[in-house]
Amino acid sequence: MLSGFLIGSILLRSLETAGTQNLRRFYIRRVSRTFPSYYIVLTYMALTTALTPAQAHNLKWEYLYGTNFLPLGRTDSLMFWGWSLSLEEQFYLTVPLLFFVLQKLKSDRWRIALLLAVWAAALGMRLFLFYKRAPWGDLALYEALYFRPHTRFDTLIAGILLAFVHNRYKDRLTAWLRDPFHRALLAMPSLACLWLLLRPWMFGTEHVQLVHVFAWGTVTSVMYFGLLLILLHGKPGPISRMLSAPIFRRIATLGYGVYLVHIPLCDKVIVPIAHALDARHVPMIVVWPASLVALMLSSLGLGYVMHVVIEKPSLAVRQRLAA
Repeated sequence: MLSGFLIGSILLRSLETAGTQNLRRFYIRRVSRTFPSYYIVLTYMALTTALTPAQAHNLKWEYLYGTNFLPLGRTDSLMFWGWSLSLEEQFYLTVPLLFFVLQKLKSDRWRIALLLAVWAAALGMRLFLFYKRAPWGDLALYEALYFRPHTRFDTLIAGILLAFVHNRYKDRLTAWLRDPFHRALLAMPSLACLWLLLRPWMFGTEHVQLVHVFAWGTVTSVMYFGLLLILLHGKPGPISRMLSAPIFRRIATLGYGVYLVHIPLCDKVIVPIAHALDARHVPMIVVWPASLVALMLSSLGLGYVMHVVIEKPSLAVRQRLAA
C-alpha cells in the first residue's frame, strides 16, 4: 500500500507539473532504482549456490521478474522472497495506463469511483477463484491467491487512492481530523479490521479460509487506509512525531538493499553461528535475540555498502538519462 501511495504521489505530481505523464522518465527512475541491486544479488546467488534442477529451470523467470508465478518452495526458486518485487514491477508496467484513464475522466468523483471499482475487482477475482476451485488446502489457497498480481493488486490500488485523496483534499482532511471525535470515527474501521485479522476464526473455523480471501487485500486496505490518513492529517502526536524522526528516512534509503540480502545473510551467516552457539550450550534465550540483532545490523551494513557501490552510481546515470 505504501508503494501504491509513493508511485501514485509521483505520478500525480508529474501530471500537475508537466500536464502529461513523462513515461520515459518514470520508467528510467523505476528501472535505475530497482534493477541493478536485484540483478547483482540474484546473479551472485546463482553463481555461488548449488542449484536444484527446478531452481535452474526457473531462474530465467526470476530474471524476468516472474517469481510470483513460480512455486515458492526453497528448492523451486532461488530468490523466493523476490515475489513481492515481481509484483511491484508488474504494477509499474500497468499503473501509467491507469493514470492515463484517470486523467481522461471529467471529475474527481468519477476518478474515485473508478479506483474503488478497480480495488474491489481484486476481491471479486479472489472470490471467483475460491469458489470455482474449492475445496482448498490451506497452503494451496495461500499459493494461489497471496502472490499473484491478479489477486493482490487491491492494496496497491488502495495506496493510489490514498495518494489521490491526500493530494486533492489535504486541507479539508486536516481540518476535519482536528476534531478528536472525527479521528476516533476514522480509527474505528481500522481497529475492527485489525480485530478480524487477529481472530480469523471468529466466524467459525470452517470459514477461516473465506476470511483469508477477504483479509489478503480488502481488510488490510481498509485498515491501513484509515490509519495512514490519521497519520498524514491528524493532530501530531507521539507516534507521528516518532515516525517523522530523520533516522527512519535513512533506514528507508537502505530498505531495498536490506530486503534483498536479509534472507541470504540469515541462511549463510546467522543460522550457522546460532547453531554453533547452541552446540556450545549457550541458552537460546541469549542466542535468539543476539541472532536477531546481528541479522538487523549486518543487513543494514550490507545494505549501506550496496547503496554506496550500486545504487548511488545507478542514480547518477539515471539523472543523465532522465534529464
